Parts: sequence; C-alpha cells; structure tokens
Amino acid sequence: MKKTLCIIILLLALVALSASSVSAKKLLPFLRKATGVTTSTSSGVTSSVKFRGDRLGIIITLGSLQAAYKVDYFLSYQTKGITQGASGSITDTSIGSATRDIIFGSCSKGACRYDSGISNAKFVITIYLNSGRKIVRSYRLKV
Repeated sequence: MKKTLCIIILLLALVALSASSVSAKKLLPFLRKATGVTTSTSSGVTSSVKFRGDRLGIIITLGSLQAAYKVDYFLSYQTKGITQGASGSITDTSIGSATRDIIFGSCSKGACRYDSGISNAKFVITIYLNSGRKIVRSYRLKV
C-alpha cells in the first residue's frame, strides 16, 4: 500500500513539474489548432474570420453581400515594435460572397516574407449597407 502511494505521489510531482517547465505551444507552435473562427450575421451580411492553418495569416469570408454596397477591411499588428498592416475593399457586392486571405507580412513578385513576433493584432470590417447604415465589426486576434 505504501509503495503504491509513493508511486502515485511521485507521478503527480513529475507531471506537475513537467507541465510548468515545458509548454507544448513553445515546442510545437505549428500544431496549435486553427480555431478562432468568429462569425457574425447582424445586418444580413455574414462575416467569418479564422486563422490560416499555418497561422501566418487570416482568412475572411463574407456572405450576403447584396445587402451592402461596399465593404472595407483593415488588419493592423505589431512586429518587433513596428506597426504593420493591410487593408482592402470590396465594391462589387453583386457577387454575393467573397473570401480574402490576408497574411502577416508582405509579398512582392510572387515571393512572400512573413513577419514573426506578432502582437496587438486587430482586424476591423466596415460594412456600408444599402439602407445607409454603417456596421463596424472589430476582432482582436491572438496570434
């Protein structure tokens, strides 16, 4: 009985020590789940924001765009103390839906450079409805 109790206590101590000193997120950051899907449907226009599988960018999907005449989007984040960002607009809302892949970095002549050490990431979608209303949806991204 004493032997079993000692083994259980030893195993619990080992598990507690290993959990505090080694983090799976630090060792295997590419295995983090690509969750963080946020969907909003107010105003008739749907929006979905999720991380790419490699977490080097986000994918936004907009639906029911016929209810709007324009959609603007803006991504901002900090890397190495410098604020970076990307923005765009969708003006042809007759297509009904649109998807955009926005990276944390930049591309030129087919070669992309991805930023590292991302912090304070924010994404804002501004929807201009046909009724004249303006809807602003803000997302804080935990990269």
